[in-house]
Amino acid sequence: MAAETRIPRWKLVVGYGAFSLFAFVVCLFLTFPYDTLRGRAVDAAADAGYALRIGSLRPGLRGLTASQVRLSKVPNGMTPELHGMLTNPTALLPGAEELGEPLTIDSAAVRPSLFPLGVAFHLDMLGGSVAGTVGGLSDVQVSVKLSDLDPSKGNLKGFSGVDLVGKLQGTLNVAMPKTRGQPDLSQANGQLVLDTRQLVIQGGNVTVPMYGTPTPMDLPRIALGDIDARFKIEKGLGTVETMQARSEDLELQGSGTVKFGQRIDVSQPDMLFKLRTEPEFVKRLGLIGAGLSILPPDKEDPKFRVAHLGGFFNRPTFGPPRTQMR
Repeated sequence: MAAETRIPRWKLVVGYGAFSLFAFVVCLFLTFPYDTLRGRAVDAAADAGYALRIGSLRPGLRGLTASQVRLSKVPNGMTPELHGMLTNPTALLPGAEELGEPLTIDSAAVRPSLFPLGVAFHLDMLGGSVAGTVGGLSDVQVSVKLSDLDPSKGNLKGFSGVDLVGKLQGTLNVAMPKTRGQPDLSQANGQLVLDTRQLVIQGGNVTVPMYGTPTPMDLPRIALGDIDARFKIEKGLGTVETMQARSEDLELQGSGTVKFGQRIDVSQPDMLFKLRTEPEFVKRLGLIGAGLSILPPDKEDPKFRVAHLGGFFNRPTFGPPRTQMR
C-alpha cells in the first residue's frame, strides 16, 4: 500500500494566504467604486475653478492609477451645467474655448503611505515624473520630488501661456502645523531646492497685476539658462541660501526673504536681485528693457544693476531698492 502523502503545514498556510490575497485583489478590482472616486476628484477640481478629465481609473503597481488625465483652468468660470457634464463620463464635452487648454498628465497614481501616515503619489508628466507624500499626525508633512521635467511637453504652453524649453528638477520638504484644523503655511519649516538646465522662454503671453489691474503681456525670448535656487524655511520665513542664474542673455544673483502667509498668493517677498544683461537682450525686451535701464548700478560691481521685489505674490512690486545692496 502506497504511503499516504501529506502536504507540509507551511505550504498549506502559504497557499491559503496567497489565494486569500488573490481573491481580495480580484474583489477589490471588481467592486471598487471608481465612478464615485472619479466624481469626487472632479468636484474638488471644480471647486477650485478647474476642469478635470480622467481617461481611465484602475488599480496599478503604484496604487490606484488614473491615465490620460487632463486639467484645465475654465476661462469663464465653472457653471453647474459644465460641472454636470464633467461628472458624466459619457457626456460630450465642449472644446478648449469653454474648458481651457489642458495640461496633460500621462498617469497619476495614489496609495496609502505609512511614513508619514497619509498618501503617496506619483505622476508621469512632461517627459519626467513628480513623486511625493502628503500626511502626518500633528503637522502636515509634504515631500515632493521633480525629476527630469521637460516644460515643452504636456501642453504646458497652452495651459500656462508660456513657451518653455529645458529641463527642470527640484525638491520640496515642508512641515506645516495645523491652525483651526487647516495646515498653516505661515508657520512652516522646511526646504525648497530648484535646479534647471538650459531653460529658455521662447515666447508666449501672461497676465500680470500692474498697479492692481490684470494686464496681458507678450513675452520675448529670454534665455534663463542654468538656475540654482535654495530656500530654507523656518517658522514661515523663507530665506534665500542660493539663487543664481547664468545664460547668454543675463546673469542673476538673488538674496532676501519671503514671509509666507496662510496662502501662497498673500505671501510677501522682500528680495534683492543683481542683474547683468547683454545689450541685444535689453533691445529685445522693448519697454521692459527700458525699465531695466533705470535700475541703479550695484556699488560693489557696476556691471550689475540692482532691483527689489516686494509687495505680495498676487500684487508684486518690482523696481529700484530703497537702499543699495551691500
